[in-house]
Amino acid sequence: MDNKKSYPDFIIAGAPKCGTTSLYYYLQQHPEIFLAPKEIHYFGKDLNIKNQLNDFSVYLDYFKEANNKIKGEASVWYLYSSSAPQEITNQIGKVKIIICLRNPTEMIYSLHKENLYNADETETDFEEALTLEFYRKAGQKIPASARFNQCLLYRNNGLYSDRIKNYLNTFGQENIHFILAEDLKKNPLEETNKVLAFLGTSPLSTLSAELKNTSKDYTSLSVHQKFKTAKEWEKKLIRILLPSKKIREKILNRIYNANIHSGDKKEMPGEIKKELSLYFSDDIKKTAKLIRRDLNHWL
Repeated sequence: MDNKKSYPDFIIAGAPKCGTTSLYYYLQQHPEIFLAPKEIHYFGKDLNIKNQLNDFSVYLDYFKEANNKIKGEASVWYLYSSSAPQEITNQIGKVKIIICLRNPTEMIYSLHKENLYNADETETDFEEALTLEFYRKAGQKIPASARFNQCLLYRNNGLYSDRIKNYLNTFGQENIHFILAEDLKKNPLEETNKVLAFLGTSPLSTLSAELKNTSKDYTSLSVHQKFKTAKEWEKKLIRILLPSKKIREKILNRIYNANIHSGDKKEMPGEIKKELSLYFSDDIKKTAKLIRRDLNHWL
C-alpha cells in the first residue's frame, strides 16, 4: 500500500525555458523544502516520451528521503499534457501547482536552441524548424534522436491559454501559482518568497541567485549530438578500444568539454519576431485574463 506521506505536496508543471531551473535551485535553498531530481516526467502519458517512467512506486522512491519536509518535483512538459492534470489528481490528489511563463516568442526561440543541445532537434535554422511543424504534427520529419514529438512543435508550445485552463479547471485558481520569468529574473528573492508563502512555509531572508541553465553552445553539432545519441554498439566498441574506464572517461570528457562553450545570445530575425508576436497576440490576451496578470509588455 502506498504511503501518502511520501506523495509530493507541489509540482512545478511548466513551461520550458521559463525560469523553472532557477526556481528549482532557489527552492532547494529552503531548509523545509525537499525536491526530487528535475524532469522526472512520470505524469503526462499522452506525451509519449521515450523511456518515460511508468512505475508509481519508483516515482514515490524519489521522495523517500524527504522526512517531514514539503516535497515537490519539477517536470516542465506536464503543462503540455492533456491528461497530466487528471493523472495527478487520480494518483496523488489535488496538490499545489506552480507554472512559470515567459513571452512565447522568446520562449520558443530559446527552446529551439535547447532542443538542438539535447539532440531532440537536428534543424539548426529556427525559421526552417518553424515550417517543419506542419509535418511534425502529423508525425513526419521527426529526428530519430527526439525523445518525443511535442517538444518540436514550437508555435504550438507558445500557446498557453488552453493548457492553463485545463489546470485551472482541475485544481482551481487557489491551488495554482503563476510566475513570470522576467519577474523571477529581476527579483529572485521576492518571487521565491511568494512561492514559499503559497506553499505555506517561512520566507528566505537571503538567496544565492546565480544564473542557472545558462545558454551553452557547441563547436560541432554532429559531435555534440553523437555524445547524446550514441548507440549501444558504438558504446561497446569504445569500451573494447579503451578498456580502462578511467582512461575512457577522461578522453571522452575532454572531447565533450572541448566542444562546449558559453553560447552567444543571437537575436531572432526581426521579420520572424514580428510574425510570431502577431501569431501569439490573441493567446497572450487570453492567458492574461486566466492568470490575472497584465501581459501587455509581451504584445
